Amino acid sequence: MRQVPKETPSNSTGITCGWCGTEDQTAGRPCQNCERYIVQLPNWAMPPAKRFKWFARHHLILAALSFVVLALATWINYPRLPDPAIMFLEKPTTNLDSASSPGEWSMMGGDLALTRNLPTVSRPVLGMVVWSQKLGGVPTHSAPTASRETLYAGGDFKVAALKAETGDQIWKRETTGPLHFSMPVAGDLVYAGLLDHRMLALNRETGDIQWEFLATNPIITSPLVANGMVYFGTFDGLLHALDAATGNLIWQRDNLGSIHASVALEGRSLVVTGQQGNLYILDSRTGREKLKFRAPGTANGPPVVANGLAYYPSGGTLYAVDASTSKIPGEYNFGLVWAQFWVWGVPGVPKPPVQKGGIWRFSPKGAYPGSFSSSPAVTNDMLYLGDTKGDFYGIDALTGRELWWVHSGAPILASPLVLGQRVHFGDKAGVLHALNRFTGESEWELDLGAPIDIPPIYAHGRIYVHTSDGKLHAIE
Repeated sequence: MRQVPKETPSNSTGITCGWCGTEDQTAGRPCQNCERYIVQLPNWAMPPAKRFKWFARHHLILAALSFVVLALATWINYPRLPDPAIMFLEKPTTNLDSASSPGEWSMMGGDLALTRNLPTVSRPVLGMVVWSQKLGGVPTHSAPTASRETLYAGGDFKVAALKAETGDQIWKRETTGPLHFSMPVAGDLVYAGLLDHRMLALNRETGDIQWEFLATNPIITSPLVANGMVYFGTFDGLLHALDAATGNLIWQRDNLGSIHASVALEGRSLVVTGQQGNLYILDSRTGREKLKFRAPGTANGPPVVANGLAYYPSGGTLYAVDASTSKIPGEYNFGLVWAQFWVWGVPGVPKPPVQKGGIWRFSPKGAYPGSFSSSPAVTNDMLYLGDTKGDFYGIDALTGRELWWVHSGAPILASPLVLGQRVHFGDKAGVLHALNRFTGESEWELDLGAPIDIPPIYAHGRIYVHTSDGKLHAIE
């Protein structure tokens, strides 16, 4: 008869006692600690190892909760999530930008944030006219830009380059209509937006067209160039971002209202104002909306970004909005319902919070919807703004508190200019004023003989002013 071998445990020593936990015990003998008999089952008698059950109830519950958390996080952070199609398929080919180099003024507002502030200047301007040059034709509202000893200005059915030293013309390019906006300079290109729907990129040395882009509506803003892209708005409320080197469309945003003012940029936040009084903060790379701040009236000027805030005038009030704020989808509509319940006096409903992003607002005594027709100049401690009654204000930039005001005697329609310790502005009577920016005391005044409705700029140690009679003045 064939004997079946007796199966023994694979390891009869080195066993842990199941009663007291003492290690290194021997099967079939009492535990050296608790003296209980050590038993080790043969392999065939051992219980099978537990298998992981993917569809067990608690695993399904955990997966569902994880999905809900992920969906909620995506919903909340949707404004900050990049559009993969734009991020990976539509990229600018250069890093061109129009921010001014020292001693130049190569774009509207001077810098990408449109602050119109130069903390230091090579020498103070004393208010003496060096030259005056008639641009010719019907006067336009184009503020000049300045780069490499050259001025670029829009005129009546033309754009022109002038010598900054004398005002003499270097070249001109005829256009299909008047140009009322500033032309930023970036690299070797000058950009001009036209009422015939075209955005042009011109060679800065010759005026030759390098590329053109045809929009669907008139371009009624000054372009801004940053991160290799050209940003501009059109009358139908479309905001465009083009490749600055080629003119190819990278992205566009709609439903912003008619865009009548340039955009401002701080980091990756692109700030836009619409004619309905709203301010939008978008991701500059993809155009994704981060915040929509609503205000009554009409936005009367471009936004200015400084001190972590976005400043803009709308409906007779100057608003300061937190530029780092992002919306949560549905948050505004939820706030409207909350506010309505509070108005109805529903028991237990507390007073709703103020609109997200709002920090402060400034509205002078006697203000009306058209009080402010331009944007402020902003420093790290103060901002400056004039109104259509002829009052000019020095305001704390962080709190909105009025620090001083002066009366010029004529409406102030153009944004001011800060140079070191002085702030300069022009009025409808044609007078250019220079004030101590901390006290408002007058330093000097210069009568240019025609209304100053266009913001002055500073470059090459001079202030350049385009007056409403079509003359361009250089002032030292």
